[in-house]
Amino acid sequence: MMKHTHLKPIKSSMPLRFNQEWIDGLFSEVDVVWVGFSGGVDSHVLLHAIVSQLTAQQRRKLAVIHIHHGLSDHADSWLSHCEQVCQKLDVRFVAKRVQLEAQASVEDAARNARYQAFEQIMTSKEVLLLAHHGDDQAETVLFRLLRGTGGKGLSGMPRMRAIGVEGAYLVRPLLDISKVSIESYARQEKLKWIQDDSNADERFTRNFLRQRVVPILKERFPKMEQNIASGAKRIETDYLMLSRFAERQLAKWCNEYGGLDLSFLSEESLEERLFWLRHFLQNKSISLPQLQLENVEQMLSGREDRHPEFKLKNGRIMRHQNFIYFLPLDQEVTLAPLNKDEILKRSFDEVLVSGCNGCVLGERPEGAVLSFENGNSRKLKKWLNDLQVPSWWRNHLPYIFIDTELVAIGSLWRHPDYPHVKVEWRLSGELPLLVSLE
Repeated sequence: MMKHTHLKPIKSSMPLRFNQEWIDGLFSEVDVVWVGFSGGVDSHVLLHAIVSQLTAQQRRKLAVIHIHHGLSDHADSWLSHCEQVCQKLDVRFVAKRVQLEAQASVEDAARNARYQAFEQIMTSKEVLLLAHHGDDQAETVLFRLLRGTGGKGLSGMPRMRAIGVEGAYLVRPLLDISKVSIESYARQEKLKWIQDDSNADERFTRNFLRQRVVPILKERFPKMEQNIASGAKRIETDYLMLSRFAERQLAKWCNEYGGLDLSFLSEESLEERLFWLRHFLQNKSISLPQLQLENVEQMLSGREDRHPEFKLKNGRIMRHQNFIYFLPLDQEVTLAPLNKDEILKRSFDEVLVSGCNGCVLGERPEGAVLSFENGNSRKLKKWLNDLQVPSWWRNHLPYIFIDTELVAIGSLWRHPDYPHVKVEWRLSGELPLLVSLE
């Protein structure tokens, strides 16, 4: 966490003059300060105001990123304009072209593509400055309220949050500044900026709110933006405190592998179960829409002998023994020869075999029967159930064969006729086995 984030970026006595202590602290703590630059008035003012206060050494850490969505016929000329502005300011310029994924909302698709591009380009100890201002914050809260958001959404856009890799942050230093102040600065400094023709298109919800709804509200509530921003700040504080308390309670309900014990929630109301599930997932950096969250809860509340799975882009939610886990996406099982004394690295583990020539990793043998030193035998499926091996590991276990005979399953089982086969099996930790290997 950056040390100087508690300082207000803007000096209240001088609008759009940055707090020099904030700037000095920011540039001393990171390797690169990126500025998201669309070429519009907001991002142009942010970039110009920042550059005007930097030392030569600080300027070397500054970089501008422009996202080319390709949605407008003018996109190429906008890119050229942004590059020329950066050349005049002597600032490093990076442009990234993105392809939009098919979604119901073009706004959402463009936003998602933009943030994915930011995450791809940023590394640890880097920060991204975006030019969202007070009017944007008010529109965001109003927009989310109309969509039926909860407390987190009503807290508005955070001034700072993590983005992408660990140690990278997004910061919005203009959240306390009005659009009027930004445009006043732009005219005073004689800046030239892009007018995005899509901003007038009322098919986009935010434009509709900005053009039609906000002006009417401001007639009755002249300080609407300030009041909404002030309310969002209070909600943000309340939600942060609530999240901290929820995190402490969840820590008591989760096992050493991060799984949440559903038995603590079984007698609670649906609303309470959804509350705890929401916060459990948010601790894993997952935020689901209400309807999707309800679908997950319904899936997880089914019969305990089932193994439900809910797939997301960056992982999957699964249940085992009445605990739920957030796991990485499944990978194709690696099947390969096991060279003697040579480690085979796979998606979720490493396997090392000694005392064996011609051993191979094969597929899970359906219907196999395991033999034991005491003379007993057990069907593989029943043995896996006895050990309570979770469903997500059953195909990934190292099934080791000599020719067509199963001689070992990782370090969990070894055929009594092959005592010379030694197996070292190490898990990566990404996929919990929940079974002791000792």
